[in-house]
Amino acid sequence: MKHAKTGSNKEIIELNQQVSGPSLEELQRSHYIVEALMSTLPPHTKSELVDLLQTLAKGGEPQAAIDHAHQRAMQIVSDICKPNSLHGAEGEAYRREMGERRQRERRQK
Repeated sequence: MKHAKTGSNKEIIELNQQVSGPSLEELQRSHYIVEALMSTLPPHTKSELVDLLQTLAKGGEPQAAIDHAHQRAMQIVSDICKPNSLHGAEGEAYRREMGERRQRERRQK
């Protein structure tokens, strides 16, 4: 009986550790991802994202401001993470080329 109780105490401790917060490994991985993301952003967008993340982290703002900050931050991140996401002149050339290709394909049908 005593052995079973010890086992359940270990389970409770493990569950508490899982609920209490992310592990060091998870934090390091998140940090690496954020650094990689930030390195791809132009300076103005990087500054905007930092401001948005600070707004979300500090809290105490009206819910509408938090919702706006969250939505805009998600938009910035999703724009960067889209497949074939290219920025600047290279991105424009790619988009123009894809548009012309679609037009040719429509004409052929």
